[in-house]
Amino acid sequence: MPGKTKATDPAAHLSDEAIRQRAYLLWEQDGRPEGRADHYWHLARDEAHKTHQAMVEEMGSRTAAATGGRNPAELPAEAGKPGKAKSEAGKAPKSRATVHKAL
Repeated sequence: MPGKTKATDPAAHLSDEAIRQRAYLLWEQDGRPEGRADHYWHLARDEAHKTHQAMVEEMGSRTAAATGGRNPAELPAEAGKPGKAKSEAGKAPKSRATVHKAL
């Protein structure tokens, strides 16, 4: 039995139902020509792919802007976490003995 493989087409994950609905609208706008179902399916799928690609590129641009162009995986763990005071960054945690003496 062959194993499952991931689809290589970026638009493959897009909902067939959403593509079908868009294809129907395009078909209606063109006056409902007969025998053109595949044509409108491909138009709708291409449109969805372009929209998806634009969203991916926008997300990449926003990530690059937020990280100063650095790879997010290479940023320090504390970076971007709310609530961390900048003065605490890089300080070693206090031991229990140090905290107990302070009390």
